[in-house]
Amino acid sequence: MSEDAEPHRAQLSIDARYDGAEATIILDGELDSRTVERFLASIQDALEAQPASVAVDAGRVAFLDSSGLAALLHARSATGAAGVRFHIREASPKVWRIAEVAGITELLLDD
Repeated sequence: MSEDAEPHRAQLSIDARYDGAEATIILDGELDSRTVERFLASIQDALEAQPASVAVDAGRVAFLDSSGLAALLHARSATGAAGVRFHIREASPKVWRIAEVAGITELLLDD
């Protein structure tokens, strides 16, 4: 198999920042079936810091599939179970559109 024929590898950069009582998870790339485990692990890591809220900066998410959408909903559920507020800020047009089509903008996105 030539190098050109190498299967596509999903790219997702995840950075976590802590500012007072808020943890911010910054995503850059594709949130899909190949990257959701890493994303959910970052949410668990953030919860270990016991923040009052967890924000996901999704302004640079270039692709989101149903697995990525499910992971965002799972993150919301996990933070809620821990008594922590969850929201998405800076949603990319892709994230905004998929949340809108799925009818869940009020569950995930800041106004």
